[in-house]
Amino acid sequence: MTPREFLDSVRRLLLVTTKPSRDEVSLMVKISFLGIAIIGSLGFIIRVLFLFLNLLPQSQTATQPGAQGG
Repeated sequence: MTPREFLDSVRRLLLVTTKPSRDEVSLMVKISFLGIAIIGSLGFIIRVLFLFLNLLPQSQTATQPGAQGG
């Protein structure tokens, strides 16, 4: 595809497209937030399940081997 053909293709695409209405934008925002909420809820549920099943990695806050206090 030559640069001229590409520019003609882009021009045709821009002539066909239209600006979305306020209702369409509102619907897209609602669907996006719903998807984010579903993914976040799924991650939270998995985190809680791992917490209750004691599968989360335990942090080592005890004294380190070789570290001498005092």
